[in-house]
Amino acid sequence: MATSATASDERSTWIYAFVILLLVSAWMLALRLMKSPFLILDFEVTLVYLPTLLAGIVAAYVTMRGQGTK
Repeated sequence: MATSATASDERSTWIYAFVILLLVSAWMLALRLMKSPFLILDFEVTLVYLPTLLAGIVAAYVTMRGQGTK
């Protein structure tokens, strides 16, 4: 039987995902700025920066929605 996640669990999960993606994005950006890119720019944007942006938007939305219900 599946258990449902609470709003607090959902919020913390999205925040953790965003922080991890933000660290990976910072690492990839640092590599690019040091002139030793790890991935091709198109691939980097698609697989690193875009998911970071989307996770940030979702984390902000879930956090705002959670604050409105209290």
